Amino acid sequence: MQFRAHRGNSAYAPENTMPAFCLALEEGFESIETDPNYTKDGVVVLMHDGTINRTCRNSDGSPVDRPVIVTDTTYEELMQYDAGIFMGEKFRGTRIPKLEELLAAAESKDVVISLDKKIPTGSMDVFFDVIERFKTRTEFSCADTKRIKTVLERFPNALINYDGSTTDEELEEVCSLVKKENLTVWMYLDKPNFAWLTDRAKASPENCARVKKYARLGIANVTKPADVREAYLLGADIIEV
Repeated sequence: MQFRAHRGNSAYAPENTMPAFCLALEEGFESIETDPNYTKDGVVVLMHDGTINRTCRNSDGSPVDRPVIVTDTTYEELMQYDAGIFMGEKFRGTRIPKLEELLAAAESKDVVISLDKKIPTGSMDVFFDVIERFKTRTEFSCADTKRIKTVLERFPNALINYDGSTTDEELEEVCSLVKKENLTVWMYLDKPNFAWLTDRAKASPENCARVKKYARLGIANVTKPADVREAYLLGADIIEV
């Protein structure tokens, strides 16, 4: 069983920052999940939310008093904000990283960088260009076959993380595109913080058994030691923590 670091080791360092990624690399996670998005001027940065306000502060540590939307802000403008101090003084001065910074740090490591699907399917060329500059192992999150096909057109042997609908018919269609050894299908533990989940996304014994007929099983929303045991008993091949 393997482990994936959600937004880097975000329990101990600011999420989606180089301190969190470097900590995950040091601790030997098999993969690191992150959230690429474009700035207004087309730089690929790593930020989960559409705005920076939850995780960033002004350089003096004060809250940012207006919504700052990543896609409406240039990279240089984003650099004026502190992406670490919200988790403590030791992280003061941390900036929102570029995707290329993480890919460079992981290039010589035995790790896979898991790229979530914040960038729209029809606008992935610049994103792909950045990835091609490095030898870092990557995998792509996809919720439908259109996105899978877009990824495979550029990277025919890409690793795919699928988190779309999981009927037998839909999984068979996905498997017609992606080799079983390159495919991980993700389920989520049914906990109060994920109350919005549809039944098809919940890591029930029935859903997990069906997924394992077609692919590796990933289980996310794992936040406690008891959750790890639950995911293990459900047959998880990889757990996101």
